[in-house]
Amino acid sequence: MGSSLPSFSPEQLLRRQAELESAQSRLQLQVLTDECSKLRKQVQELKALMAQHSTSASQQPGSSRSCFPGCVSSSQSQHKYHFEKAFLVSQSGSCRVMAYCDSLSCLVVSQPSPQATLIPGKSASCGFKMISAANLKSSQYIPIHSKQIRGLAFSNRTDGLLLSAALDHTLKLTSLTTNTVVQTYNAGRPVWSCCWCLDDTNYIYAGLVNGSILVYDLRDTSSHVQELAPQKSRCPVVSLSYLPRMASTTLPYGGVIAGTLEGGCFWEQKAPNSYRPHHLPLEPGGCIDIQTEISTRHCLATYRPNKSNNCLHCVVMELSCSQLTDASVDMVCSCHPVQTFSAGPTCKLLTKNAIFQSPEEDGRILVCAGDEASNSAMVWDAGSGSLLQKLQTDLPVLDICPFTVNRNNFLATLTEKVVKLYKWD
Repeated sequence: MGSSLPSFSPEQLLRRQAELESAQSRLQLQVLTDECSKLRKQVQELKALMAQHSTSASQQPGSSRSCFPGCVSSSQSQHKYHFEKAFLVSQSGSCRVMAYCDSLSCLVVSQPSPQATLIPGKSASCGFKMISAANLKSSQYIPIHSKQIRGLAFSNRTDGLLLSAALDHTLKLTSLTTNTVVQTYNAGRPVWSCCWCLDDTNYIYAGLVNGSILVYDLRDTSSHVQELAPQKSRCPVVSLSYLPRMASTTLPYGGVIAGTLEGGCFWEQKAPNSYRPHHLPLEPGGCIDIQTEISTRHCLATYRPNKSNNCLHCVVMELSCSQLTDASVDMVCSCHPVQTFSAGPTCKLLTKNAIFQSPEEDGRILVCAGDEASNSAMVWDAGSGSLLQKLQTDLPVLDICPFTVNRNNFLATLTEKVVKLYKWD
């Protein structure tokens, strides 16, 4: 006798159909996500080439001055940042860093546990709070570390994975869709900074207190796969950022830019497991932060007041490469100052600043830095060097984060207690 075909109830058929449609939707989403990533990379490369063309044109004979790449000095916009909303994140203070997740349209802010003061003798846990950029509302606190968080970072992935670095010796990956830690790496030492590899998001980096950088492969859950040893002093790696490979004549290579209290280094990624260090000629000592602008290959170094300059100052530098000798195939990567901005005479805190494309999309680059002396965030035009705005805050600014949501451009400033959002209008 022939076997009869299995029968399904209407509910089972509907469930099977829903599962099939869900799987097809996931596949379509992955295809579209990959295509979006490719288009973003092409846009970045085109912006870089346009910036180089602008640089070449501005340096032709007869040009009045060497213009900052992308500078459009004749079209000064009347738009400015206007205060939108403030969020009290921690009544007790101790907020430190923040990061923006583009795929989920939310700002993530580090903070200590709200209940820490209620439990005598217990070490305070640290975590984060999410602020929705879509409806400007904050959500609950999520604990993830046992000591202060010093670094937060998102990649261009669409899965909402948050990378965090903390003084409890760990590097963690947290899913924002489930609010749970999905991976923990023990670095063995306090971790001061972190970033993603933007050429291959299977790799992440941790900057340690002793100046080393640990490279992790997300497919290896046991330990780091490589250690980039400090080239000079063993100062803490206070900042890490990744420059993706790009069709740029000034700097086509990808790699990690590490900032320490004694200087900076560009770790050129020659292969997945091969890095070559290039020492960056920064001012000696006093560097508290290095940030990068991907499309124009510029970085922003921030220095404490010193004997030669009694003010906090930020220096925009162009990254470039050249041959060691005519016969050499190896290149040396370096940087040279383009513009310098000065703030107040005090700098007691390690802060993070920002260098980013103007919301006007006119090729200009903006710089925003906190000024402890006046409890404000200062916004400059990197091309003209002019101060555009001074955004007042109640306490010193610790971190700055520009982001875009629904075609609206925002700038977030973080003090130890409050996040303030400013909208470009």
